[in-house]
Amino acid sequence: MASSPPKILVFGGIVTDLVTVVERLPDSGETLTSTSFSTHPGGKGANSSVAAARLSHVNPSGPRASTKKSARSSTTGLNITVRMMGAVGDDEFGPQRIADLQRSGVDTSRVEVVAGQKTGVCVIIVESDSGENRIMYNPGVNHILLPSRFPSFESLCGGTKPDLLISQLEMRRDTIEQALEVASKGGVDILLNPSPAHLLLSHVYKMITHLIVNEIEATMLSGRGIEQMTTVSDWANVTDEFLKMGVKNVVVTLGAKGAYYSNSIGNGGRVEAEKNIKVVDTTGAGDTFVGAYAVEFVKQKQLGHWNIEQAVRFACKASARAIEHLGAQDGIPWADQVDPIASEHAREKPIEVESVGVESKAA
Repeated sequence: MASSPPKILVFGGIVTDLVTVVERLPDSGETLTSTSFSTHPGGKGANSSVAAARLSHVNPSGPRASTKKSARSSTTGLNITVRMMGAVGDDEFGPQRIADLQRSGVDTSRVEVVAGQKTGVCVIIVESDSGENRIMYNPGVNHILLPSRFPSFESLCGGTKPDLLISQLEMRRDTIEQALEVASKGGVDILLNPSPAHLLLSHVYKMITHLIVNEIEATMLSGRGIEQMTTVSDWANVTDEFLKMGVKNVVVTLGAKGAYYSNSIGNGGRVEAEKNIKVVDTTGAGDTFVGAYAVEFVKQKQLGHWNIEQAVRFACKASARAIEHLGAQDGIPWADQVDPIASEHAREKPIEVESVGVESKAA
């Protein structure tokens, strides 16, 4: 009897990114003329869903794609269903964000549209020389979903047990903690990317299978200053702290320095970042990393093994491709844009990505 296809449930934000590119950040009270302004799809939940979709398919517009298959086409082999719980407002941005997800092969049939509410917005300033960004986040409808909406496994997962739950902190923290607790009690593996960074209740760490943080999030959650982190052993001390709190796998993304990883079975080390990358915009790098790592984990889980270094290497490659383009979602690569091995696997064993939220409802 064939086993059912693996499932990923994403509980995160869907937002609109308003991106301004400047040569440098303005000083207090100073007005600068920007070099460009653009609007892009974003949201950490939406971005990681798009990353999972694209990184398990070849580009439908690329030379490797079959002219008879769409982004969501499925033949034989490994099928992963990615479900997203989230919401948009009934403003001008909501329909656009749904359409953007659909263009990457994400099923939006159950993304909640909340009447009388605004879609979340990120105002992003990008420095043109370095590609570094500063982000100001207004959650909008993302904070409408309350903990009381998810009292049971059925209410969170719809009666179907996912193989992995991915979440961030663009939703209310207490809602995310409720979702993690419900999933953990149901025996679901959990990947948490605690961004924007907030201190978590100590018992939450015991529920986390995979914790992915950047340098700022890692130091903030561990009570350190970024200036203290000067060597690889410093990051090893940070990851060891999270492991002692009950996390099973920890990854700290280090930007141009790659990523440091460690887990509870004694594997640890640093993966170098990709070389010769033209950095345009780093906004979507972390979300691309999360989506790539998640796909690699679920693939390996289906095969009955787990190599964290392999997952981190694939995620570093994918995020390097993402930062070569402007816009968080626009820059997320397809499988054949990361490496040939990944693209061949995607052609033979495509992954169907479905973005699912709660039913449309007025606030």
